[in-house]
Amino acid sequence: MKFMIVNAFGRSNRGDSVLLDECIHEIRAKFPDAEIAGAVFEGIDAARAVHPDVAWSERIGNAPAGGAGRIKAMVYLLAAWFSAWLPLLGRILPARQRQTLEAIRSSDVVISAPGGYIHDTNFAYFIALLHIHLGTIMKKIVILAPQSVGPIERPLSRAVARHVLGKVPYLCARESYSWDFLALDLKLPEKNVYRTGDSAFWNSHVEDNPALIDGIFESLGVAKDKPIFGMTVVKWSFPKSKTSAADLDRYTDAVARAADHMAETYGLQPVIFNQVSEDLPASLDVQRKAKCNVVVDQTSREPDILRAMIARSQVFLGTRFHSCIFSMMAGRPTFAIAYLPKTEYIMNDLKLSHRHTPIDAIDYDYLIKRISGDFENLSQAEVEIGNAVQVYQKNFTRLQDILGLIEARR
Repeated sequence: MKFMIVNAFGRSNRGDSVLLDECIHEIRAKFPDAEIAGAVFEGIDAARAVHPDVAWSERIGNAPAGGAGRIKAMVYLLAAWFSAWLPLLGRILPARQRQTLEAIRSSDVVISAPGGYIHDTNFAYFIALLHIHLGTIMKKIVILAPQSVGPIERPLSRAVARHVLGKVPYLCARESYSWDFLALDLKLPEKNVYRTGDSAFWNSHVEDNPALIDGIFESLGVAKDKPIFGMTVVKWSFPKSKTSAADLDRYTDAVARAADHMAETYGLQPVIFNQVSEDLPASLDVQRKAKCNVVVDQTSREPDILRAMIARSQVFLGTRFHSCIFSMMAGRPTFAIAYLPKTEYIMNDLKLSHRHTPIDAIDYDYLIKRISGDFENLSQAEVEIGNAVQVYQKNFTRLQDILGLIEARR
């Protein structure tokens, strides 16, 4: 069996890294001898360093920024699309993108990587759908791995999604919002829509060398026995707001105030972990606004190390949602600030609806009440989180189960 993974971002977002790692692991679990290829938006060398047995290539449509680059991207996308009927057109693509096209053509199964990229906030939405569409028009078995879909608001965007996804036999919705959107809003066949969990809840690879983690914290100026208030921050664009700069300022104000509260009231050391390096300007803004000493880890670390560091937290306040998953997988009391629907709906699936607040209307007093209560009742909060994760893993289908359906068809 030949598998081609499309729509993977790369390894600079550590949440996406874990999802990609788990996708590869689950393919291997069902098809040990499978040939696997994958296309990433960025970081082919980084992907190859972690998974040298996967044939890596570049996302179709990548081009330099600017007007000329946009024209090139459109040419590449159209050439890839029409090459399904006129293969010679594929020669127009750069070599690494041509490898992606040929890997799709020679595959048995095309998997659109787990994650949350099918929402029409920018042109990358159409690029993602094209890669899925190439699989269906080339008559491959296509799987949309556990995924958030939506919101999709523009009529053209919805029509394209309905056309492309309507031909996919395995659509994995990782929260109730996405299932409802696919089955009820886009009106796709319900037999093709599977209610699954986020793949990160089944990935347990964590660095187990305490001395290594101690050394990293000490390099950041944090003693190994210092209790930590862990955080992640997102540099969010507030795309639906007319006052996005002011909204971002209010958000970082709230996080800084939370850091001050936990430091002054309980003596915790606030540490902002680095899941996505693009968020660092917002993290440094929190550091600047806080009265207490907030440590910002500016180094991009592999997911197993990041997870071990987050596990040292006494209490965790996360905005990047996979950092919240990392925290909960370690049994740490966690409160989430929701910047996309996935956070609210997955927390609800975990029966933890009392552990999140929306980024555009943060209930600061409630947030402080929850994280303070967690620290004051640490054992009780840890049990609640641990039980929630176990029930989630038991109740929800995973990608490996969907791959089992393909195995059974053989």
